Amino acid sequence: MHFEKELKGWGNRQENKPIWVVAPGRINLIGEHTDYNNGFVLPAAIDKSVFFLVQLRDDKNCNIEAKDIDAHLSFSIEDDLKPSLNNWENYFLGVLHFLKKKGNIKQGFNVIFESNIPIGAGMSSSAALSCGFGMALNEAFSLSLKKTQIAEIAQLAEHHFVGVKCGIMDQYACMFGIENHALKLDCRTLKYQPQEIKLGEYKLVLIDSKVKHELTSTEYNKRREECDRAVSILKNYDESIKTLRDVTQNHILNFGKHLDRVAYMRCKYVIMENERVERASQALISNNLKLFGKLLDQSHKGLADYFEVSCDELNFLVNVSKESGQVLGSRMMGGGFGGCTINIIEGSNCSVIVSTILNSYKKKFGINAQSYFVEIKDGCKVLDYN
Repeated sequence: MHFEKELKGWGNRQENKPIWVVAPGRINLIGEHTDYNNGFVLPAAIDKSVFFLVQLRDDKNCNIEAKDIDAHLSFSIEDDLKPSLNNWENYFLGVLHFLKKKGNIKQGFNVIFESNIPIGAGMSSSAALSCGFGMALNEAFSLSLKKTQIAEIAQLAEHHFVGVKCGIMDQYACMFGIENHALKLDCRTLKYQPQEIKLGEYKLVLIDSKVKHELTSTEYNKRREECDRAVSILKNYDESIKTLRDVTQNHILNFGKHLDRVAYMRCKYVIMENERVERASQALISNNLKLFGKLLDQSHKGLADYFEVSCDELNFLVNVSKESGQVLGSRMMGGGFGGCTINIIEGSNCSVIVSTILNSYKKKFGINAQSYFVEIKDGCKVLDYN
């Protein structure tokens, strides 16, 4: 991204030179809706990012410019920050609100940002916004916060300003991503293990259904409530149960009769998905891509049938992908009800396979889906100004 015009207006004082930050989007290979249940996930940072340019000011004014949508936000650093009706602003207002509790932030700043992460496609542009902004201000104000702290602040911003009760997966993938590796993240301990990904002749391809979902006031928070309800019931029979991470097949066998249908289905899905993440991790270690792909297929079935967050468009994309015989695995990715499928596709014929999928989808739904060939890259970082 290039911001030459803006830089000319900012000047080039050595003691207050602009700070460049790049914050990537992420894919989640497997482990969907398990993060806020303290389970396991397997995300990775990708080669689509938000780019930030930040410079401190000599006054109290704060100016944020969103180049992609030609929008501006201005306020004073001394303002009592509250959630805005303009959703994109809340990622910045929320992060700044919680950063001000961590360090001495007394002067204003200019921020320009631009993104090439598709919005609403399940690549977590939201985490990239909040994490990248947090890292930029951490650098600008010399707050000396650890990456873990920035990730947690970004999550708090989503909870309290954006209104999405997300888990920590997206923020961790953005902050700690490693090139050519996924992160097997334990969302209870926040410890992770890098897992090298050797795709060989295969490609990672996202297919965007172009069906958009708005998580703030719809099904995402509802699923969290349903999981919490299941926990509140089961803990009456085993006090050690704190989240669905603690629920086992034996718990379901012995106490499942006390759950309503919805709570029972959510429990079954989370238990099975955590097991799939463990098996998928081992499949990567042994470079068993065939097994890995099979686990992706099973994950989609669980999301569609047990967690009930898929939709006709996503189901069609998964099914038509499998019909080609050259897709190792396919599943919906993200919160649900739209966005992308993630696919492992044989490389030599990949473009033809993808084209066939897109054409079939267009014929069925009249929608021009879009494909993204993604590579796994490093996480959020400050770039050399020069």
